Amino acid sequence: MLKKYFPYNFLLFYVLFYAGQSIFSGYLSLYLDSIGFTRTQIGMFMSISTLAVLLTQSFWGYVSDRYKSKKTVLLVLLTLCSVFILGFYLGTSMIFVMLAIAMFGIFFNPVPALMDSLTLETLSNLKDKISSKINFGHIRLGGTLGFALGVLAAGQLMRDDFARMFYMMSIMFVLVWLTLKFLIPDMDEAVGDIKKKYSLKVLIQNKRMFCFIFLQMVFSLGMVTFHNFYPLHFAYIGGDSGMVGILMFATAISEIPFWFISGKLINRFGYEKMMGIAVCVSGLRWLVLFLTVNPHLAILVNMSHGFSFVTMNYGIVTYVDKSIPGEMRATGQTMIAMLSTIFSRILGGVFVGMASDMFGIAETLLFAFVFAYVGVGIFFVMIKIGNIKNKTLT
Repeated sequence: MLKKYFPYNFLLFYVLFYAGQSIFSGYLSLYLDSIGFTRTQIGMFMSISTLAVLLTQSFWGYVSDRYKSKKTVLLVLLTLCSVFILGFYLGTSMIFVMLAIAMFGIFFNPVPALMDSLTLETLSNLKDKISSKINFGHIRLGGTLGFALGVLAAGQLMRDDFARMFYMMSIMFVLVWLTLKFLIPDMDEAVGDIKKKYSLKVLIQNKRMFCFIFLQMVFSLGMVTFHNFYPLHFAYIGGDSGMVGILMFATAISEIPFWFISGKLINRFGYEKMMGIAVCVSGLRWLVLFLTVNPHLAILVNMSHGFSFVTMNYGIVTYVDKSIPGEMRATGQTMIAMLSTIFSRILGGVFVGMASDMFGIAETLLFAFVFAYVGVGIFFVMIKIGNIKNKTLT
């Protein structure tokens, strides 16, 4: 029964999706730069497109919970992703590119949160049929493997022809769709009726959760700087598209050991302490990258990504799963994803782009370092003032 339900089908699901996602996050800024856009314009694209995403992100989660159809919603979203990503070939004007990014983001951004929600729900429903040693981190490891392999292969295949990325992503989304359709069980019928029991008050009244959302915003600002603009700086200090692939590959594989131990670390030391340390380590990474001008050393420095990213991702996803009633979990996951992007992608994207043009990308990393440590300080003050210091979740 273990092999029938886990982990192979879900592992493949995550491998394929994040292989496609790695191409977009790793090479989009390089593509936009290659067709003549400034860093300010690139940041503006990310921010304005996110506004469109925010109008629909929670909608998809609510639909999944309301109609008990996460798998069906995911199939629809993946179909639209595979089609709309090809729209980038239709034009390269500023307005058109902005529209293409926005339309793709509307269908792409809700997918990871719904994937996590479906996975956690299925694990819960099959808990009597799988090993008790298996947790979400072991499945999510597939995403790390997919991201690492995808970004490395894409870098080698594109060879500075970044327009190839869009048909490559379309193919990957088709493969994800086939995996979801035929290999992933649909457990949504076990979920209750959201209309009868719960409302969004369950989400907005959780003060401790909003402290974690704030910390997630702080962390995400640095990640936006890295994913949207650091590949440009990396190319400036001597890295070609092949080395960008190696950079992203090394960054991704650094996550692998932490998907095995992050749950144990959080259970041992608590959510607040571990997630606060994760942001501090992330901030230190931005400082060292600010000082680094050797591309090989930069690759080594980015190996610190694994601890920070996995701790934050595992922490926020499992906290939501433990703190929100089952009937609201997909809504909760997508709402958390939505709120954490408001600051980092909308305001952050614009200001990071402008700062990169005015001061340089390296100097922007220095700003991210300062913001990370100030943000952690504010986070612990919020926890203390709210009298919601670390408690064991059951």
